Amino acid sequence: MPWTNKARRLTFGAMAAAGVLASAGLSAAEDWKPTKPVEIVIGNAPGGAMDRMARLAEGFLKSDQLIPLQSIVLPKPGGGHAVALAYIKGHEGDAQYIMAVNTLLISNNLLGRSELKYTDFTALSILYEEPMVFAVKSDGAIKDAVDLAAKLKNDPSSVSFSVSSGLGTANHMAAVLLAKAVGADIQALKAVSFESGSEGITAALGGHVDVVVTPPGSMMQFVNSKELRIIAVAGEKRVEGALADVPTWKELGYDVSVSAWRGIIGPPNLTPEQVAYWEASFADFMKSDAYKKSAADEVFTAHYLNAADSAKFLATMDQQFRDYLKLLGM
Repeated sequence: MPWTNKARRLTFGAMAAAGVLASAGLSAAEDWKPTKPVEIVIGNAPGGAMDRMARLAEGFLKSDQLIPLQSIVLPKPGGGHAVALAYIKGHEGDAQYIMAVNTLLISNNLLGRSELKYTDFTALSILYEEPMVFAVKSDGAIKDAVDLAAKLKNDPSSVSFSVSSGLGTANHMAAVLLAKAVGADIQALKAVSFESGSEGITAALGGHVDVVVTPPGSMMQFVNSKELRIIAVAGEKRVEGALADVPTWKELGYDVSVSAWRGIIGPPNLTPEQVAYWEASFADFMKSDAYKKSAADEVFTAHYLNAADSAKFLATMDQQFRDYLKLLGM
């Protein structure tokens, strides 16, 4: 879906623009297979949504004997994924190093954190999307979404939001777009960055930040224990299942829609056979019972794209982020 309504609505499910990489097909995938342990790199600290996704995929790939049992998920936090991206870039041509990525693959470069662009890597697949939700401590001062909107409009600096890995993430964008939608000064918004969503949740539970903005999977155990309350969903429609009673910002009159996408990249200059292997492997992952169970538990929405379409998707995301940063005056 494209950027609409003068940047007040942001979605990450678009497919457009030109791309690179042609899918080599399943038959070509059979011509290459990892011969040494695979490293699935993440740019966050352990415990967040990216870590869980990488470990879920790792478990499936091992169980189907698609990667050696000695393969690992390797956290390399720092610089809003810049450290991890540099590490992957340093393994040019070696498809036994792959990385789970999100919006920071795009925003890192546009925010000047890294010289590396999304085009410096090999797009392998886009897997799924997650809605962004807003949650508060159950016994905190903010009672519901209407209360939050009023406080934010009256004094945006009076409300602190936890966001993962700095500016430019979907978490941060959701908070900024809400501030804009209620008519608040977005430059006065108080956003506190953490290395992972789980760290932000811990801060909220301790009363150090007022609002957690993150996909729901990271916080469901605390929602179930009634330590946190999800007060709004930044989506086009309500989430099914356990969050069916939670209103969307759009229902409440604020046109804010943000979802976080998850994908897989490899180092530059992979061969068509290597690309096809990972493309087919992650297509199988998306059909697995392990993925389907996790999707139901953590409110994922499948959005599998092959390598060629993933490259097109990333080109579109790059343009959307450029439009967003103009909104911020950056």
